[in-house]
Amino acid sequence: MKGYIYVVRGGELKRILTGQWVSIKKDGTIWHKGNPLLGLTDPEAKAAALVAVKAQRYNDISPEAFTRLGDNPNGLWVGDEEEWQKHPVKIELNKVKAAEKEKEANQVKIYLSSRGWGDYSSLEWIGDITRPDAEILDECLHILATGHDVDTPDQSDIDVLLKIESARRRHNAPKEHYVETPHGVGYCYSCQSHCYGDCGNYSTNPGIKYKREFKGAIAEENYGIQD
Repeated sequence: MKGYIYVVRGGELKRILTGQWVSIKKDGTIWHKGNPLLGLTDPEAKAAALVAVKAQRYNDISPEAFTRLGDNPNGLWVGDEEEWQKHPVKIELNKVKAAEKEKEANQVKIYLSSRGWGDYSSLEWIGDITRPDAEILDECLHILATGHDVDTPDQSDIDVLLKIESARRRHNAPKEHYVETPHGVGYCYSCQSHCYGDCGNYSTNPGIKYKREFKGAIAEENYGIQD
């Protein structure tokens, strides 16, 4: 088989099998690396099945232990990539992953204070900026009160709230979309080289080049540079 085969039991993904090692017999049973995919949970039944598999006495194994695509009497659900994408477990996993991604996207740092004489890192709050101001404020004040060697521990609620608001504004500001130039990363149309901004006038806008050429042409015409 191509792709992967997914095995679910009790609302939980148990195994992912590489398709090239999976085969389906004429009776629909699924085999992995030459052995039947069994759905046994009872320790004694599993031990007996293991002996039968090693001896290749597959008729000694209960028919209900064997697994086919879809829902099985042994409690397993098995499906390919297409069916897995529609399975409730996969849908729930997608929701959890999306929530984690959104939470990660909302993680910000709020600088609260410097510490010590350069021996310590700055004191910061790190968390979800979409949470209510009151919750973030309480946590920031706790960090200031309990932090080690904090240079400015006595900050007012207003001071901290202004920092929270500033961080939220930066987070919500539209992100500039980076467009790579045809010349590759670091190319500057202002100085027409890969200066990576060293020229002080870094620009990825081709219009800069044409404006400069136009000004040069006007200068030549006005001052007779080519005469």
